[in-house]
Amino acid sequence: MEIFKNIFTAGFLTCFCIVLFQIATSQPASSQSQYFRVKSHLQFNKNFSGKTSVIDGDSLKVGINEVRLFGLDAPEYNQTCFDEKNKEYSCGQVSRDFLVELAQKRNVQCIYAERDKYDRFLSKCFVDGVSINEELVKNGMAVIYNFTESDEKMDALEESAKKQKLGIWRGAFQLPKEYRKSHPRK
Repeated sequence: MEIFKNIFTAGFLTCFCIVLFQIATSQPASSQSQYFRVKSHLQFNKNFSGKTSVIDGDSLKVGINEVRLFGLDAPEYNQTCFDEKNKEYSCGQVSRDFLVELAQKRNVQCIYAERDKYDRFLSKCFVDGVSINEELVKNGMAVIYNFTESDEKMDALEESAKKQKLGIWRGAFQLPKEYRKSHPRK
């Protein structure tokens, strides 16, 4: 009788491990948006729109809502980078200026799933049907942020910006998250 219990337990554990392995190695389900593959618990099914004012390279105010653009990280406003000639420049201001040109005082539509720890809407935003999030990464004004999963499209946009040496990729820079660690807010 004991041998049957051991065989049954071994069989059950084997099946359980196989199922876990299949779940862990399966492709993630397609997200609702073609723009990002997100963590499975996030569902971007709430939206708002409004006139926009830019805060910095990855944050804006849309109507009355403060937004943190989802899936990317732009240089901080006071952050500097180095260009291809090793000349220092204000990459945080350049990134913000790019976003101003793209979205300032325009009607922007955003979809979101949740708020971040600063109570901002983590959003994917669009102006005239163009993804603001994608445009920032595509033009080297932001990097893919590692708190989320990206998809092949965003990865390709970042890789293309690197190869073309666009924006911050034209020289040397500190990742924005590393810059924030070394320059904490007071």
